Amino acid sequence: KHGSFYFLAEIICDLELDYDLAVTDHCGSCRACIDACPTQAIVSDRIVDGSKCISYATIELKNEIPDYFNGKMDDWMFGCDVCQDVCPWNRFSAPTLQEKFSPNFQKLNFKKNDWKELTQELFSEIFKKSAVKRTKFSGLMRNINLLMDNSL
Repeated sequence: KHGSFYFLAEIICDLELDYDLAVTDHCGSCRACIDACPTQAIVSDRIVDGSKCISYATIELKNEIPDYFNGKMDDWMFGCDVCQDVCPWNRFSAPTLQEKFSPNFQKLNFKKNDWKELTQELFSEIFKKSAVKRTKFSGLMRNINLLMDNSL
């Protein structure tokens, strides 16, 4: 009833808890995510080839991003949500009211040149307590430089 935009977490405890109901398949014959994926990383129903995924390349990959991604990343410098954006179930999603998930307005106002001039100090300040730290400053700059190079 709410789409697929969820924060996933795991709680480890020694309490006996009641389980929720199992989630049912709502995809049916829909192929919106498969057809929209800019890198064809969703190779078939519920199968993702991580080596083709923009999220993997921009977040987890520690080496240079392979040439395969040239011209396919649009403006994604950290992750990719194309599959989420096209999912018809997400039209029912509502923005969270949790303050911790509110956008950082300093980042929202950045222009392309601002990202190119990002320093380690500013990175540490604006991405404090952010998942973007996973890719580190060097990884984010690698991503930004690749996007800048591909937009020329």
